[in-house]
Amino acid sequence: MDTTTRRAGTLIAAALIITIISQIFYMATLGGPQASDPAVGVTNADVVAYFTDRWAEVATVWTIELAAFMVMSIAALILLVRTSFAPAAWAALFAAGMFNVIQVGIGLSMFRPAALAGEELGPVFLTVVSGAFVFYFLAKVLIGMAGIGLGLMLFSGSSGTGKAVGALSIVAGAVAAALNIYAIPQGLAQVFLAGASGTIAALTTALAVWMLTRRES
Repeated sequence: MDTTTRRAGTLIAAALIITIISQIFYMATLGGPQASDPAVGVTNADVVAYFTDRWAEVATVWTIELAAFMVMSIAALILLVRTSFAPAAWAALFAAGMFNVIQVGIGLSMFRPAALAGEELGPVFLTVVSGAFVFYFLAKVLIGMAGIGLGLMLFSGSSGTGKAVGALSIVAGAVAAALNIYAIPQGLAQVFLAGASGTIAALTTALAVWMLTRRES
């Protein structure tokens, strides 16, 4: 049981860290369609060019994320079934992983065909993207909530570094949950702010998972 708890906690923490690295890499090197003429903004031609020229790189990054989120969900389910502490946090992380699997799956299977369907179907592409981001925001909310729960456990039962990580996880989780709930009805308007807060919460949650599964085991 102790070994299973530690290993599952390590898998969740590692999966979260991998997704953080992949998202930072994506934003730094790929970053989505860019306007060829800033005065005009992003056009359908820019979208088509992006999904034609950069698709191999985009698909590789998203496939890595898909695998990481699947691992996170499975590990969280193991902890939910086999441990008696923090069941709500493990359930939230399981659901967050599954929502992210859906979100990335939509991106891998539907973004490129919708983008290449033609300018007259541009609104359909935007609808598909907006739908995927609903799952993205929901997953960030759940990761934030898990971070709050795990942070409270660490803060109340630890000292020194554990208490500090617990406090950071609580604060980062609360901010991420609030901003991503706010972002859901806004469409794509708050993607960067909500995404950044969710990424920070994912980091603090990963640390909290790693420390707490070792303490409890």
